[in-house]
Amino acid sequence: MALRKRDSEFRHLGVSYLDFKRVEMDRVLTGFLMRVNHGGRPSRIVSQRHKHESATFVQEFLDEQHADRFQGFREHPDMAGRWIETQLLDMVNRGKPNQAVAGLRPLHGLTYKFRNYYHSRAYGADAQLYEMLRHARDGRGTLALEEIRGFFFTGLDPALGTPLPDSGLDVETQAVLHLNSQVKHDTPQNVKGWYSTPPLCVGQSDLLADDVLRLLSLRELLPRIVMVEYLKILFAFHLALGQLKTMKLLTAMAERSGAETSCGSENCPAGPGQGRDDLAVCPFSAGLFVDAAGVPGTPAAALAERSAEVWLRRIPGFVRAGYTVRKLAEFAAHLVSLGEATKPSRGFFTVAEVLRFADKAHQKRREQFFASRMDALLDDTPISEQPEGVRPLLGAGMGLSSFEQYIELLMAYRGKYHNDYIIDSIDSLLLKNRPGAVIAQPYRGRRRFVLDSALLEVLVQIALLKPNARGTRSRFLHHTGSLRLDEFMDILRRRYGLHVNRLPADDGFTATGFEEQAALRANTDAFTTRMREIGFYSDLSDAYLAQVITPRFVIAEDGTVTAGGR
Repeated sequence: MALRKRDSEFRHLGVSYLDFKRVEMDRVLTGFLMRVNHGGRPSRIVSQRHKHESATFVQEFLDEQHADRFQGFREHPDMAGRWIETQLLDMVNRGKPNQAVAGLRPLHGLTYKFRNYYHSRAYGADAQLYEMLRHARDGRGTLALEEIRGFFFTGLDPALGTPLPDSGLDVETQAVLHLNSQVKHDTPQNVKGWYSTPPLCVGQSDLLADDVLRLLSLRELLPRIVMVEYLKILFAFHLALGQLKTMKLLTAMAERSGAETSCGSENCPAGPGQGRDDLAVCPFSAGLFVDAAGVPGTPAAALAERSAEVWLRRIPGFVRAGYTVRKLAEFAAHLVSLGEATKPSRGFFTVAEVLRFADKAHQKRREQFFASRMDALLDDTPISEQPEGVRPLLGAGMGLSSFEQYIELLMAYRGKYHNDYIIDSIDSLLLKNRPGAVIAQPYRGRRRFVLDSALLEVLVQIALLKPNARGTRSRFLHHTGSLRLDEFMDILRRRYGLHVNRLPADDGFTATGFEEQAALRANTDAFTTRMREIGFYSDLSDAYLAQVITPRFVIAEDGTVTAGGR
């Protein structure tokens, strides 16, 4: 049976802006920068769907009239073409006969103007990222967005948006600014049915904003390309953690048909905005046991596989809860259209408000609404023609309401579809088998959580930064400090739910036996080796207090910068 469109619709903006498709972070960042430039809205120039070809970009830089700006390009066209394709362009199917330009790599805020729509879709991840930052508490989100704008939109007059005279910009930024001068000014676009709503977990938004502010404290000390890669890895990591927490939280909200008392901007006990530096106090925190060695077949890898499996098994419950919210929202909209309910002044129902339409007060009207939906579905495909596993649910013998039957029918037809796409989405946000990965999967093997060196380096840089006290006269918002190795492992666990030397008790693990303790010791040793490899840690002695992680750049509270010492 082919479901009608109204039946198969799944996404609810209050749950997530994600379309749950595989995404590439270059394209997510490109779309995010478009929204940063337009206050959360997409760009009208993008909707025109211009076609950009590799040869067109190359020819622009080889043009004789630009020889003074891009010296040597015209004399070495092959080398210039390779540089443009590898350093400047984001390609799909790179190196294959069907390769195509997705757009420019997001090295500057204006690169969104040059993306090819069909090859550069962010599938809602750009909007999810922007809304997470927008709704971070205590002004942290606004400040983080301002810092992001200052970093990515460099070289532009803040008032006019026009390029400033050359001030030692890197060649990639100069190239983007040059291309921008060839394009018409773009304008923000309104999208029907779109609205801005806080994410279900506002504590995760607080943590994302705090991490962005800390990381961008280093923007004057790190090469621009390195900082862009750091931010892509950080954004992917937080998008994934936010989705994992949403899976737990939404399922719990659907079960109680309302808001969780410990969640929301007023009640959330977690996040830097509440005077806490971690999310361990959150009852829906995401616990992941990570294989620090990254080698399959070890006891630690087996525990990491088990940890990943726990989360994969939560997806069907999340899909069911997602359908519950979406269909109750449609029921609420129906009552509003009949004048039997009033839409909130903000213009939309929150997830908690939608779930209240599952109460006894609305039972009679709810049954009428979904009985009508069921009749329409069964007119298309009678019970006798339904899949064998669904037929018992559709009879009166099971005692299910029309609403419950409707949800069960949707799950039967679309549950696996959404399950597979959500796995793909989480894989891509956790950068599976790529630099910065939190999940790995060998060919025909099981998924397991890992801690790739690229992500570890980003998280170390953030952990070593401390906020400056008010009144500090420094051009930096943060100063650096040192950490013991055990302190850093505690930070990974409490801030991000990444467990190295412990098992996540609330996420699939109970007692720790002798075998698990041996695996944890081996994992801790592998983590120490990984820290040594990325250059932040060296053994000064066997004493625990001397096992210290030190920054590469020491930033004092007065803003003085010196080289880190190890």
